[in-house]
Amino acid sequence: MNELIYNKKIICPACNKEIEVTKAKTKACKVKSRDTDMCVNYENLNILFYEVWVCENCGYAALQDKFEGLFTKDSQAIKDKISNHWIKRSFTGERTIEDALTAFKLALLSLKVRNAKSSELAKVCLRIAWLYRSKEDPKEIEFLNFALTSYSDAYQKERFPLDKLDENTCMYIIAELFRRVGKLNDAILWFSRIVSSVEARGNPKLIEMARDQYQVAKDQLANVKNT
Repeated sequence: MNELIYNKKIICPACNKEIEVTKAKTKACKVKSRDTDMCVNYENLNILFYEVWVCENCGYAALQDKFEGLFTKDSQAIKDKISNHWIKRSFTGERTIEDALTAFKLALLSLKVRNAKSSELAKVCLRIAWLYRSKEDPKEIEFLNFALTSYSDAYQKERFPLDKLDENTCMYIIAELFRRVGKLNDAILWFSRIVSSVEARGNPKLIEMARDQYQVAKDQLANVKNT
């Protein structure tokens, strides 16, 4: 097995059985670059491949930092809508990009059957889009749109912070997703809101990113009008 990953044993909160899951040694993974929608690209191991844990016994799946926090009331929904149709399979060890996509889509399914918050759905959809981007698959745009819809809904209806996401960073992500799916006028509007926000001034790096992407969106819009 790759020396940058290892297995550990935990108890699945959905079925209460002991399972093995695979973790990445994040401190040993070198960052190569960061995309403008917060996607981190690594040199030696794509940590994203291992962000979702899947129970081989019942099919429950979640981002690893949320996996063990399943509410008791949700366990029955997992059993009824996933476990009863689940064919046992393991997700431990090295993963291909297809393994990672399957794991993330199982996590998305678990969120949906639990009627999870929009912010949780958005986070998973955005990461699925990143995986499709890494294989240059046009389905990236489909999941960017899903993420955009969910982040927009969360922005309107949920209280901040959304997990670890503050309001201004959420606004930036919404703006950048608008730009990436081609809704340039909306992107420009949201970027300008960040740049003019008094609260956002406490995060100079975010302001700088918003200004840069505001200009990118303006240039893109100008090119569209000139064609």
